[in-house]
Amino acid sequence: MQKPLAPEQSLTRMVVPRGFKISLVTSEPDVKKPICMAFDERGRLWVAETFDYPNNMQPPGQGHDRITICEDTDGDGKADKFTVFADKLSIPTGMCFANGGVVVAQAPDTLFLKDTDGDDKADVRKVLFTGWGTRDTHAGPSHLCYGSDNWIWGTVGYSGFEGTVGGKPMRFSQGIF
Repeated sequence: MQKPLAPEQSLTRMVVPRGFKISLVTSEPDVKKPICMAFDERGRLWVAETFDYPNNMQPPGQGHDRITICEDTDGDGKADKFTVFADKLSIPTGMCFANGGVVVAQAPDTLFLKDTDGDDKADVRKVLFTGWGTRDTHAGPSHLCYGSDNWIWGTVGYSGFEGTVGGKPMRFSQGIF
């Protein structure tokens, strides 16, 4: 098996369209075991770091995973400030900004996390709905994105979903939701 390249070496192997440029915002040891990421409206990179993935899913509130905000405060294109927005998560596999906070897929739940006092730490942690399958963490909900139709879209593998959303019972195996 090929050993991983150093982040700087990986950049030299990427191909981008003409006129585009690649730069390294952050890497280990500043962030560890990233599983998903998203940029907010301020240009900060939010990274879900998962130490529990794939085989150590923990009970709610007892996880070892977190979402870290990576910020470039001096304008050089590299993150130099790292703030843990939310911790005690377990295998967060997708996130999307909405309603002043972030929606997080973390089977079996979909969470809403929000900072209400401006310290970049989640003060609100609410379960929006539950029902994502947990039998295989590789096949859970992921790739959350805010659509132009004002809905949040995502994908789920064969772990599927069985729960209630908006007062309606729902059940599906895999696909786009």
